Amino acid sequence: MIEIKKQIADSLAEHLPAESENIENLLQIPPEPEMGDYALPCFVFAKKLKKSPAKIAEKLAENLSKPDGINEFHAEGPYLNISVDRPRMYSKLLGSIVKTGKEVFSNDSGKGKTVVIDYSSPNIAKHLAVHHLRSAIIGRSLYNIFQACGYHCIGINHLGDWGTSFGKLIAAFERYSDVSPQDADVSDLQNLYVRFSKESEENPELEDLGRRKFKELENGDPEATKLWKQFKKISIEEFKKIYELLGIEFDAYTPESFYLSLAEDLLNRLRAKDIAMESENAVIADLEEQDMPPLMLQKNDGTTLYATRDLCAAEYRWINYRFEHCIYVVGGEQKLHFRQLKTVLKKMGYDWSDRIEHIDFGLLKLRDPKTGKASVGSTRKGDMILLEDVLKNGIERAKEKLNENIEKLSDDADLDKLAARIGIGAVMFSDLAVKRNKDVVFDWDRMLDFHGDTGPYVQYAHARLCSILRKAGVDVRPNADCALLKLPEEWKLVRLIEIYPSRIMQAAEKREPSIIANYLLNLCKLFSSYYSLGMKEPEKRVICEDQHVLGARLMLVEATKNVIAHGLELLGMNAPERM
Repeated sequence: MIEIKKQIADSLAEHLPAESENIENLLQIPPEPEMGDYALPCFVFAKKLKKSPAKIAEKLAENLSKPDGINEFHAEGPYLNISVDRPRMYSKLLGSIVKTGKEVFSNDSGKGKTVVIDYSSPNIAKHLAVHHLRSAIIGRSLYNIFQACGYHCIGINHLGDWGTSFGKLIAAFERYSDVSPQDADVSDLQNLYVRFSKESEENPELEDLGRRKFKELENGDPEATKLWKQFKKISIEEFKKIYELLGIEFDAYTPESFYLSLAEDLLNRLRAKDIAMESENAVIADLEEQDMPPLMLQKNDGTTLYATRDLCAAEYRWINYRFEHCIYVVGGEQKLHFRQLKTVLKKMGYDWSDRIEHIDFGLLKLRDPKTGKASVGSTRKGDMILLEDVLKNGIERAKEKLNENIEKLSDDADLDKLAARIGIGAVMFSDLAVKRNKDVVFDWDRMLDFHGDTGPYVQYAHARLCSILRKAGVDVRPNADCALLKLPEEWKLVRLIEIYPSRIMQAAEKREPSIIANYLLNLCKLFSSYYSLGMKEPEKRVICEDQHVLGARLMLVEATKNVIAHGLELLGMNAPERM
């Protein structure tokens, strides 16, 4: 399919002031099949050729010779429409997917390039809460998408394990705890932090105590360090359980503390370049000329801030990975921080500062069924909605849905495993199907609907395709006669399958997993419409009596199934074969 597009572009390049690759990117699919199979908008050439777009299209239609596989060039207003040999297109596209499987959808646009993706990155000593979900699953999906584009991907969990809050936690543990550090869990740590925060509102001296304890930690106090290390160990063990549920992995756990040894040298270099300066006994980077507030780098008590450690991390990542892109999947509230970070790096003379990208996202909320209000909660107030609870709730609700249709499940179905795949998939898809800069409000009933724009709907579509292939009882042949695919709905399916690789590229370019999620919804709906034709007209059934037509239609089923499976994989979701 791509070969035919290239042939068209190569032919056009001989008559237009543009490279073949650029022309190929301009080719569109017309809104109606009878208009042709591809269309070239001629507006972009009007200025250079000093002709109207309609005249350019007309001249091209007259002068172009038809390469192999092209039936016709014809002008229609400002567009040059191109009609192709459809059976040939069917055979090339479907045959390659059946032969090669999901690998055919990958490309090498990022070959030889590295992308570093910083995602999830929660603070230790706290449960993963519902608001941690978006960074984790958006980041992992982008990892998968870039990998499909040939990039070498480095996924980093930049744990928040340093700062005044850990001085407060150490103070809280020493002041209140009735369990040993070895016996404590994350709930103990979070409860202690909440208690300390609430009491410090009445007793401001506790805030000073927390700052002193953090200063002791930064100075290497043995007891403070021992407690802090145990807090981190407890936290990572719990985090990994949740990540395993979500199917999320990282190539490196490099927390803030990893960069502490680099901070002093960084501050000295910033001072030497007059980027950092003293201000009220603290150290700042003055960004007034850039119309931004100063970036605080060191407090007046000598302790560093996360901005300092982020600068060290950026330098470290460049030295070790020489990245093409360094992506931070972090909420929109950090926009100013990343603008400041990039500005300081640029002031340091780093051309690669332009490769730093903040990929922001909106809030994720759960609606209270009693009040109708949506919220994310507050760690300080102790009213967080825990991510583990959300995932377990999703699994339980999915199990209830499956039990309602237990008679439709196969005898060997593992109900618990299937419920986990569907329930967690529902949570993930409901988030990833929304543009990342929009807020997401959970709606459990809608999220688990097998007939709506949901994860279970897409997973069910995949399982249904697998079921069709099983029922057919014959092998899918990559050389079936595609000239027998004559229904308009079949052509529409082929065209939608054809553009899937471009949607992967688009999702990578825009850093937007929702492009994949919404493409899958459209594909599932289109296949469902096509499959439903056979309910009224037997000759349009996929599993039909004519064995030659059956072979061609099974190619289409196999290709659609592979696209859905690959798309779900990019979103970090499972594609069940039975539901």
